[in-house]
Amino acid sequence: MYVESELDETGTARTYRCHGQVFFNSSDKFTDYFDFKEALEKVTIDLTRAHFWDISAVGALDKVVLKFRREGAEVDVIGLNEASETIVDRFGVHDKPEEIEKVLGGH
Repeated sequence: MYVESELDETGTARTYRCHGQVFFNSSDKFTDYFDFKEALEKVTIDLTRAHFWDISAVGALDKVVLKFRREGAEVDVIGLNEASETIVDRFGVHDKPEEIEKVLGGH
């Protein structure tokens, strides 16, 4: 599992392309690939070549999306395969405002 990224020509948007299997054993590694301190307006997370296997993986994706949003970036998650989309829809919270407070602990 690895993530590569590319900054656009304006320097305000970055696309992260994830490759491989994300599950409990690689979820911490997954989050380490992202730079949350970079001042970006837009972040795209392309998961076309990735597969999310379990709740740990979904939690890692939520963590990444929420951290970028907290830094002020607009975040798009694209390219989920059907199986990954099913588990992210079921267990993910990054697109469910009522659940985000629970994850962030009220912060």
